[in-house]
Amino acid sequence: MVAGFGKAMQNSHMPSASHGESILITGASGHIGSELCRVLRTQGRVILPIDVEPDRPRGVLPCDLTLKDNVSRLFQLYRIQAVIHLAGLLPSAYRSDPLRGAEVNLNGSFELMRQAVNSRVKRFVFASSMSVYGSSPRAGPLTENDQATPDEPYGASKRVVELVGQTLASGRAFEFVSLRIARVIGAGIKKTASPWRSQIFEPLSRGDSIKIPFAPQAMLSLVHVEDVARMLVMLEETTEVRSSIYNTPAELWQVRDLKQLIEKGTDAQVELGHDGALAGPVCDGDRFVRDFEFIFQGLRERLSGRPASNSGQQ
Repeated sequence: MVAGFGKAMQNSHMPSASHGESILITGASGHIGSELCRVLRTQGRVILPIDVEPDRPRGVLPCDLTLKDNVSRLFQLYRIQAVIHLAGLLPSAYRSDPLRGAEVNLNGSFELMRQAVNSRVKRFVFASSMSVYGSSPRAGPLTENDQATPDEPYGASKRVVELVGQTLASGRAFEFVSLRIARVIGAGIKKTASPWRSQIFEPLSRGDSIKIPFAPQAMLSLVHVEDVARMLVMLEETTEVRSSIYNTPAELWQVRDLKQLIEKGTDAQVELGHDGALAGPVCDGDRFVRDFEFIFQGLRERLSGRPASNSGQQ
C-alpha cells in the first residue's frame, strides 16, 4: 500500500459517506485529470481525485491501481457513483517498459473495474485513445465504425479495456462508455515526449524554437485539453449513454499549415521533421457532436490569446 494512504484519506478534504456519492477520477494529477477536476469543482460536483503521484494541496490522494489494497480501500471508504478512468502509462513509457505498462494499463484497469462492479457503480467512463486504430495513416478521418486494429502494446491495451468494459456493460454490471482521445494540446503538459503540444500555448525563452517532429504533409487530429475535460463531464452526467464508443471531435491540421498558423500568430519559430514521419490516422468526431450538440473553440482562435515569448530571458 502507498505510504500514508489511509491517513491521507482521513485527513483530506475529500468526501465522506455523509457527503453523498462522489465521482472517482484516476490520473487526477495529469494534464487532462487536472483540467477535469477544475471543471467538476467549478460545477460544484463532489469528486474523489487520485493519482500515483498525489498532489495534496489540490486534494489529489495517493493511490496505486496496481496494488489491490489501495483500490479496494477507496471503495470501502467512499460512496462512488461514477468512475472516470484516466490513469495509465503513456506510449513512450509503455514502450520503455512494456511489462510495467501492461501491469498499469491492463491489470490496474481490471482491478478498478472489479471494485466498481462490486460496489454497484452506475457508470464507468474510460479515457481511451486514437491509438486503437493503429499507427499507419488511412484514407480520410476514421469513425467509430472503422475497425480498431492496434499494432503496438499501448493501443492494444486501450482496446482490451474497451472490450472488457463493453462486455461488463452487456451484462448490466455497470454502464460503460469509452472516449477515444485524439492528440491533446494545451498549456501545462508536464510528462510528454511531444513538448510542442504544450509549447504552442506558452511563452518561450529567446532563441528557443518549437519542434514538431512530423513531415510537412502529415495530418494531425488536435483536441484541446479543455474540450476533452468537457467531453468527459458530458459522458459522466448524461442521462442515457447512446453509444459505448466515441471519438473526440478534433480539428484536422496539415503540419505545414500548423507551422504557418503558429508563426503568423506568434513570434515563435517552428521546426518540422524532415524524415517523412507521418502521424498515424486522424479521427472523425461527428458522433459526439451530434449526440451532445458539442461545440469547440478552434485552434486559430485559441492561439490568438497565446502569451508572447519571454524575450528578456537568456
